[in-house]
Amino acid sequence: MFFSGVDIKDSSLYDRDALLLMSDSDLADLCTVEAFVGTGPGGQHRNRNYTAVRVRLKKMDFIVAEESSFRSQKQNLGSALNKIRLKIALGWRKDYPENTFYTHLNESNPLYAIELARLLDAVLQSNFDHKKAAELTGLSASKLLKELSRNYEVWAEFQAARAETGLSELKKPR
Repeated sequence: MFFSGVDIKDSSLYDRDALLLMSDSDLADLCTVEAFVGTGPGGQHRNRNYTAVRVRLKKMDFIVAEESSFRSQKQNLGSALNKIRLKIALGWRKDYPENTFYTHLNESNPLYAIELARLLDAVLQSNFDHKKAAELTGLSASKLLKELSRNYEVWAEFQAARAETGLSELKKPR
């Protein structure tokens, strides 16, 4: 799924890396933002305000994220924009830039989405051979597998893509 999520014709509308590096306010300007009352259990403490947020990237309206975890619309918007960045990183492949090395970041770092996107670019470019991808990114093979296994969706798609190309299934690192 994420190795072929964005068509070539769609990718000419925006620059993936620029979208991933944008500030929240700039990215929100490129999105349709819709506020609504979030779902959840009723009762005395039910939030009846329009704090839940749905964000849809304009011109690429198949990239959508929702958030309703927080009682603040502003916090929900920030979290939904981070989800949009992650969906872009997972679904949009480019050529891996030469002389670029992967930097380990956690999900709370604003640069996490672009680093994950580039890591997946290297994996696709090396035809899902983790040893070649590791060499390309400057990581050891085991470190690359650890990075891929940090996100359940990434690991599952990586294993499925390996199986489709006839490569053996890898054991998930600890």
